[in-house]
Amino acid sequence: MTGDSGVNAAVIVVGGRHDAFVVEAMRLARECETKPVQCDDVYSAVAELAKTDRCVAVIGSFGEMTRENSAFFRLVRRAGTPCCCLLNEDDAGERHEILRAVHLGVHLVGDVEPIRDFLEGGFAAGRCASSRDDGLAREDDRATEAELKALLEQEPDG
Repeated sequence: MTGDSGVNAAVIVVGGRHDAFVVEAMRLARECETKPVQCDDVYSAVAELAKTDRCVAVIGSFGEMTRENSAFFRLVRRAGTPCCCLLNEDDAGERHEILRAVHLGVHLVGDVEPIRDFLEGGFAAGRCASSRDDGLAREDDRATEAELKALLEQEPDG
């Protein structure tokens, strides 16, 4: 499948149009045969989510996506929309926000290339992936959260 004809999935890429991350994420979205939609910030991404009738995923930088006390993560979680964020060195001090993102099912990556796996997994054969898969996936998320807490020198909950 090439071009937009028949493309059943869209990817909202959040960030400045000329940011290297956004340019690469848009390229990867096209290569994965999804329709990329660029939004400058989470506010315009919320508006885009509200009007789309396609299967959709969201990709953005962690700093942008955690605005408003990570309200965007809670929104995409409720909608069952897969979300992927790029962490960079500046985000290392945001322990609480990182743990919150993991708890809410956000896929975190350290560079752009793993986004391809996120997209291919989420939109294989034109099907949407839900952030609320079976119990095994949720158990994997809990393990990841516990591992992150250990790495951040905090005690895991429960």
